[in-house]
Amino acid sequence: MLTSYFTGLSLMATLIIPIGVQNAFVLNQGIRKQHHLIVAGFCSLSDALFMGFGVWGGAQLFAAYSWLLTSISLLGAAFMLVYGWQCLRRAKAGNSEIEQTKNVTSLKVVILTCCVFTYLNPHVYIDTIVILGGFAANLDSAAKPLFFAGGLSASFIWFFSLALLGKKLSVILSKPIAQRLIDTVIGIMMWSLALYLIDFTFTRY
Repeated sequence: MLTSYFTGLSLMATLIIPIGVQNAFVLNQGIRKQHHLIVAGFCSLSDALFMGFGVWGGAQLFAAYSWLLTSISLLGAAFMLVYGWQCLRRAKAGNSEIEQTKNVTSLKVVILTCCVFTYLNPHVYIDTIVILGGFAANLDSAAKPLFFAGGLSASFIWFFSLALLGKKLSVILSKPIAQRLIDTVIGIMMWSLALYLIDFTFTRY
């Protein structure tokens, strides 16, 4: 039965690591030391929700209602374009939010931003519900809880490691030149993903 646990852990790890937008946000909150553990926990618990839905049959939802994924993709693309533009503008101006120590982002704003990165990113649904759910469909009912636990372990280990790594390296990465580089990379990443989502949406039909 432990095979199912490690299968879930390794498969989720393979899927979650390349989701750059969400990872960059968690890492950056660690660098800023602003609610980073709460953000890590939020992302992990969201994964638990998606994985549970996928493992126990949720993949059929997207097959029946294809417009759901289309709507998520377009809303996500719009947000990525705006957020990417803000990052690039901040990088160009050199206005690092980390330098402005009095301007601490509220928990409410951080959670709302994390919600957008998580729930308007179609890759999260595809990875956790469609791919993991599709794999779990081949497992018997006794193996599914361990498969789910393995995937959840991978999510918690990854997100909390990112948050703590960001905090550990914050002295180096919070310097203005480092933050300008981070903002530039995140901005380019956002715009690239937005263009990909738009292309993904309209080439599906």
